[in-house]
Amino acid sequence: MIEDFIKSEIEYFSPMIDRQKKASNEMREKWRQETVFQRIERVSLETYDTFNGIIQYGPFKGMKLNRNTWWGRSDLGSQCLGLYEKEILNHLEKVKPYNTFIDIGAADGYYAIGMLHAGLAKKSICYEISKDGQAAINENWTTNKSIGALEIYGEANEISLNYLSSDDLKDSLVLIDIEGFEFNLLQKNVIPLFKNSELIIEIHNWVDNFAEKYTELLLNLSKFFHVGIINHIDRKTSHIDELRSYTDDNRLLLTSERRPCLMRFLHLKPKTID
Repeated sequence: MIEDFIKSEIEYFSPMIDRQKKASNEMREKWRQETVFQRIERVSLETYDTFNGIIQYGPFKGMKLNRNTWWGRSDLGSQCLGLYEKEILNHLEKVKPYNTFIDIGAADGYYAIGMLHAGLAKKSICYEISKDGQAAINENWTTNKSIGALEIYGEANEISLNYLSSDDLKDSLVLIDIEGFEFNLLQKNVIPLFKNSELIIEIHNWVDNFAEKYTELLLNLSKFFHVGIINHIDRKTSHIDELRSYTDDNRLLLTSERRPCLMRFLHLKPKTID
């Protein structure tokens, strides 16, 4: 009946109408003068506030994010929607639980705490060189009721990684995201430490002599691992009802991770397990 259709259409447009009512001329003029970076952060925080910082979708659903983050306020909105680094999130939705999650370059602990919250790891071991980052990880863990076991260390290097126990490495997933320093860390004497672990490595191509370093890294990794990639995934937002009233630009900016190119995530599985 047309009456039912009219009712559903009014319901569809109600969030758009509400948004229009809340936006004053002064607010619109201020938005017109924003830089792209300022708009991305504003939309991210608006989305965060809409959900009170609770992740709504994906494997970390129900996890609480802290608003005063050390790393990535502009990512809080997409994290709440389960869109941030969706390639990794989709991969995690298909894995079995691990004993240990080892996070090298842990930032605020999004993955480390998320893995514990989702029951995908019993323990998270974080390596984060920043003291502020270390404090943020602990704060996020406390915010989420200190679930599971958490260890936080500083820089990951040959010495610190050699303190990992065989039990920690036996059934573990290792995530490495250290902004190009993966080439410094993953030397021939370090790679064998992870020979029984599954690895995800974000490759950063803006380092000097990238092709040479990447070739050497792949050759060294291939001695112990089956080397593959995690394919890029486009971030779709049309199915997210909460974004219906957002402008096209703001929906797209919310999904942007502001990367200089399509990044590469390597997925490594051990060839043999001792």
